[in-house]
Amino acid sequence: MCWAKELGHTKILLLGANGRTGRGILNLALEAGDDVTAVVRSKDKLADIDHPNLNVLAGDVCEPEALQQILPGHDVVISTLGPRSPTKAACRIYSDSAVAVVDSMQKCGISRLLVVSTALLFLSSKLLDRVLRFIARNNAHNASLMENTILASKLEWTIARVGFLNEKKSEEYRLAEGALPEGSNSIPRAALAHFLITEAKQSNHPCNIVGVSE
Repeated sequence: MCWAKELGHTKILLLGANGRTGRGILNLALEAGDDVTAVVRSKDKLADIDHPNLNVLAGDVCEPEALQQILPGHDVVISTLGPRSPTKAACRIYSDSAVAVVDSMQKCGISRLLVVSTALLFLSSKLLDRVLRFIARNNAHNASLMENTILASKLEWTIARVGFLNEKKSEEYRLAEGALPEGSNSIPRAALAHFLITEAKQSNHPCNIVGVSE
């Protein structure tokens, strides 16, 4: 079942907080006065951030038992997890984390999930898109497995598919449900972070796959 709701003060469980997009989300959430629990491999990853609304926990995002200890009390889970390299092993972070997160959320009764995926999964007959999908086939394959796990769940999910991420300071973005907006296949990390925080609070696209670009 999917529904739309708007949250004020939000308790966010953030996965991938030490990445560049994750840090953008973290900063926006803390500026808004939200509570954030960041799950990282090592607390040292966020040692440079000290804030009373931030709780940094070391844990394995692919271990359901660990997540089930952390999840209760949160309003939303935001995942920006992704591979640091295009190898088969690295790309499994998509699929392995999705299984653990979905299972844990359903057992804990937490429903709202936002994840970042790849625009490579949008159907396209363009030669460049087909070449890119072949080059990044491990990424696309495991992202597809991740999405299938989420779609089969009973959660209130939103999947944000994005193309190339850049470091522009702009927070402006365009959206399309079921496609990448025409005219650009890239997005500033700051804009993606802004979209995810907005979606976490307003739930404008429950149970939808949206393309996000600049």
